Amino acid sequence: MKYLQYKEKLDACYSAVLMDVMDAMGYRIQCMDPSIRPLNHSMKAWGEAVTIYQEAVTEVPAKPFQLEMELIDDLERGQIVVAQCNAENLSAFWGGLLSNAAVGRGASGVVTDGGARDYHEITELGFPVFCRGLIPYDSQGRMDGKERNIPVVCGGIRVCPGDLVYADVDGVVVVPGKIAPEVIEKAWQKVQGENTVREELRAGAGIVKTFEKYGIL
Repeated sequence: MKYLQYKEKLDACYSAVLMDVMDAMGYRIQCMDPSIRPLNHSMKAWGEAVTIYQEAVTEVPAKPFQLEMELIDDLERGQIVVAQCNAENLSAFWGGLLSNAAVGRGASGVVTDGGARDYHEITELGFPVFCRGLIPYDSQGRMDGKERNIPVVCGGIRVCPGDLVYADVDGVVVVPGKIAPEVIEKAWQKVQGENTVREELRAGAGIVKTFEKYGIL
C-alpha cells in the first residue's frame, strides 16, 4: 500500500524515465539483468517490494511451499513479490494458482530470477509476471523458501522490503525506498517534459535546437 498515493503519477511513468532520474541522482545501477522478462509485452507492474529468498534443495521438504504460501497470504494491495531463487537449474517458482491467490490479495505483480509456468492461465488472468523463463518443472523438491522480508539480490540488484519496484517491457527498475518519493515526482515531471518535446519533434522541430531548449532526449 506504500506507493498507492502516487498511483496517477506512477501509471504515467515507465521504467526508463525512472532510471533517467536515478542516473541524475547518482544511482546508476538499479536495473535488473535483462534476462528477466515479462510473460507478455503489455505487462506492467509497480509496487512496494515484498521479498522471499529461495534455495536449491534435493528433497521435498516436510512442509513444501510453506514460506511461499505465508508470503502470499500476507500480501497487501499494491505490493509486488520479488523472489531471489539462485536457480542454476531453472524451475517454476511461480504459476497459475499463485497468480490467482495474488490477485485475490490485491498484489500488483511478481518479479523473480527463477522460472514460471502456466503461461496461458497467467496471461488470461492478466497478472504481471516477470521471470527468467518458462519451464514446466515444479519447484517442489528443487527449491524452497528459506527467509522472507529480508534484502535479496534479484537480477543482480539488491532489493529491500519497501523499495519501489517498477517493471515493464523495457526492464525492471528498483528505486530505494528512501528516495522513492523524490524519484516519483521528478520522473512525473520528466514525463510531462518529454510529452512536450515529442509534440514539437513530431511537428518538425529540429532535434538539436529542441534539446538545447529543454535538455531532454
